[in-house]
Amino acid sequence: MMTASTPYPANSGSLAGASEQEKKKRLDAMVALWQSDTQRRLARDGYTPFVSAMGLDEYRYSVWLRFPEWERSVVVGQVVTLRPAEGSEEPQPALFSAWRQDPLLKTMPDWKQHLPKETVFNLNVRITPGSLGEGSKWAIIMPRDMVARYRPGWPTQQEWVVWTRSFDWLSVSVGFIRTMLDTLEQ
Repeated sequence: MMTASTPYPANSGSLAGASEQEKKKRLDAMVALWQSDTQRRLARDGYTPFVSAMGLDEYRYSVWLRFPEWERSVVVGQVVTLRPAEGSEEPQPALFSAWRQDPLLKTMPDWKQHLPKETVFNLNVRITPGSLGEGSKWAIIMPRDMVARYRPGWPTQQEWVVWTRSFDWLSVSVGFIRTMLDTLEQ
């Protein structure tokens, strides 16, 4: 957790100096591409492998978070969950992608210290909200694409677990779930 004496990390990379309008345009494009890629993945992989890969066989929500280096106060999120489908016993995946500025990010540890050459930091939070006395559970997962690109100097699995405990990823994730649920109700 950052302290009051620790400065918030500055935007970096080639887009750090871009105008607010250009950054918003790129964030909107990032959301649209991510939504489209996930829909294509569902069509390509099929229902069962997709649900398993997303962790929806064990958790209710899979929230993917992306933090671009060029706008450190923004998080791009994608929520994947299952919803009942009309006329079908098998629920259908619901996908929701958006970006938002979040004041909580100003307390986030500087991920560039651990992953200096990365331009976007990805994280997956899987959540099952507590109900009917079940209690809630969640897991924070390093995306598989990062494992394949592992380099010397990156955190070990143990360091990753310690580091992910130093920030409230759950609060950032729940914000995207609430936005998705509000959108679905309209």
